[in-house]
Order: sequence, then C-alpha cells, then structure tokens
Amino acid sequence: MKFKEFLVAILPHGHLNRSLRILIMVNTGMVFVMGLFAPFYAVYVEQIGGSVAFAGLSWAIFSIVAGVLILLFSKWELQVKEQELLLAVGYLIRAVVFLSYAFIDSLSQLIFTQILWGVAAALGTPAFDAIYHSHTANDRSSIIQWGSWEGFSHIAIGSAALIGGVLIQAFGFPAIFIGMSMVSLFLGVYVWKLPREVL
Repeated sequence: MKFKEFLVAILPHGHLNRSLRILIMVNTGMVFVMGLFAPFYAVYVEQIGGSVAFAGLSWAIFSIVAGVLILLFSKWELQVKEQELLLAVGYLIRAVVFLSYAFIDSLSQLIFTQILWGVAAALGTPAFDAIYHSHTANDRSSIIQWGSWEGFSHIAIGSAALIGGVLIQAFGFPAIFIGMSMVSLFLGVYVWKLPREVL
C-alpha cells in the first residue's frame, strides 16, 4: 500500500468539516509546542536552581490554578458569544508564558509564570471543547470526530517529546522557549483573524 493510500485509509476526512480540521490543526500545533518542553520540565527547574520537589510544587500550582479557574470561568464563558476569541487569547497568553520561561532568573518568577499559564489554560481549554463540540455531529460519527482530535493530540505529544529532547540538548532551553512563543503567537493571531463564521 502506498503512503498516500495509507493516509486516506486512517484519516477520516469525510467525517471532518472545515471547522473541525482547522481546530484540530491549531490545537495539535499548540499541544506539539507544549510537548516540546513538558517532559523535561523537572530538568529545566533544576537548571534554574530549583529541586525536583519544587518542580512538582510549581507544576501543581499551574494545574490547580487552571482547574479552579476553569470551574469559575465556565459560567462566564457560556455568555461569551465569540468563544473562538477566548481560544485565541489563551494561545496569546501562552506565548507570553513561553517567552517568560526563556528569561526566568528566579523561582518566584517561575511561580508567577505557572499561574499565568493556568489562566491561559482556563480561558482556552473550555473554549476549545465548546467550539469543537458545536461542529461535531449528533450521530455515531461524533466518535470519529472526537477520536480524530484525540489521536492527533497523542501523536503530537509523542512526536514533540522525541523532537524536544533532541532540540533542547542541541540548542538549550531558552532557544526552544523563544520558538515555542513564536508559534503560540502565530496560532493566537491566526485564530483571532479567522472569519467568525469559520469557527
């Protein structure tokens, strides 16, 4: 079987409308960017003077802040008419977060950056889920539509971990963070500038 035929066989193009394809593309890009760094977070924290325990603490702060704010923001986000703008803002804030990582010179700055990342996740994650859901079918093909996102997401995470380790070893963390910030900025601007009817 030729590679093109293989792709046609495994990719459910017929079940994905334009909006879903765009959402998968942009959020897979964001997942890939985050995956370049996330598996090596404890190594990074140790390089800036923290311990493995502090890495755990700071990651916990990010995750708990994101979780609490998602619960608090959810009702408010329901009232936002253009939820794709929340998705874009989440990407733009992440661009600031990744740039901050490149220039961190204290552990307190890291904690602030983790809190900011939690805010970005709280704005962007429910918005993505809501927008994606709004474009999925109400029949059995929805499992293919959600499965497509989950499949691409996991492939991106795995690929990013492999590539990120090589890039970090070759160029160091700051260069990777700057690249991550630029990609996040591009994704945020791209979603912001999309015609509203697309998403």
